[in-house]
Amino acid sequence: MAVYEILSQQNGDAEYSYNGLLSEYLEQETELPDTIREAFAQIAEAEPDTRIVCNLKGAVKLDAISNRIIHYRDISKLEGNPIVYPFILYSKGEEADRAMLVVPYEPYGYLYARGYYYCLSEAGSQFYDVRNEVLEVCFDNSADIVNSWNRLKEEKAGMIQRQLDRRQFRNYDNLKEQAMAAAEALKKDAAEILLNVQERSELIRYYIVRWFLLKKVLYVQYMVNKNIRSSVHEGDIHKQRNQARINADEVPILSYRQMWTVGHEEEAE
Repeated sequence: MAVYEILSQQNGDAEYSYNGLLSEYLEQETELPDTIREAFAQIAEAEPDTRIVCNLKGAVKLDAISNRIIHYRDISKLEGNPIVYPFILYSKGEEADRAMLVVPYEPYGYLYARGYYYCLSEAGSQFYDVRNEVLEVCFDNSADIVNSWNRLKEEKAGMIQRQLDRRQFRNYDNLKEQAMAAAEALKKDAAEILLNVQERSELIRYYIVRWFLLKKVLYVQYMVNKNIRSSVHEGDIHKQRNQARINADEVPILSYRQMWTVGHEEEAE
């Protein structure tokens, strides 16, 4: 089943806020970042058949949250489908389908976009067999979004993605630096915002997912790096996997319990 068919056939069993023509979505949605709206309007005008699914919710593959892969059991405490994919454009082509995950721009947003992709396309998911048809982007200007979508007509998503990777980070160490900075920013943000919030469940859900996306990026990007496997681990994939787990473990977080108790420490004493 091609990616267009998978996305267009999302039904009542799937959770999303919209799935249909991009042009119709733009007519009814009033609250969009200017960059996103401008890019989507250009795409819809040039290709009226383009479709979009918004806020598609996905599950976490819980057997990946174990001592064997990523040590982050807080994600397993979230009920339902906690991963929410912001926007996925898709269309049917004569030669191949196209799909592009678009994440609204923010600092470190590209890392979150990559994390979303690794969750969407992991083994056992409905998108695993079409993972090479999906591109993920996060830009602060509409032209780059439109250009990336247009490139998918002629170029493979994987080739475009590797080029975008090189624009965002020089190497794995640079990627890790950015992921750590993003996680620290989340940790500071959570400590400050949760202090003044009583009903915290949705915010806690948000922060846990964000840290999980960063852990996912660090783990998978390390594992797919064949140069690291040969030059650092002498071709031993088991050593590489162990280090990938260590890298993911190093992401600084507030625990599930800590987020519930922020501001209530004195009461607990």
